[in-house]
Amino acid sequence: MRFMVALAIGSSLILPLAVPADAQTRLPRVSPSERSSKETNRRIRQDQQLLNLEERIQMENNQIRQDIQRERLFAPRTLPAIRRGACPRGSISC
Repeated sequence: MRFMVALAIGSSLILPLAVPADAQTRLPRVSPSERSSKETNRRIRQDQQLLNLEERIQMENNQIRQDIQRERLFAPRTLPAIRRGACPRGSISC
């Protein structure tokens, strides 16, 4: 009888120490609504990243277009060469 009491007392002291260690390694279950909410948030973050990337690409394209237009607008223009000693046609004097 004493053996049984000692075993019960010993197991009541040792068993609670072993169970929480196992319980701490397991994560609580995620509810379907929480899982759905996390998935929706993840998709929103991915969409936002994609939009930011597209916006950056569009800004870079616009900058390149502006640079090309500026180069065309302010490009040095070549003037026709003036011949020395000869008057152009239709001129009154040189």
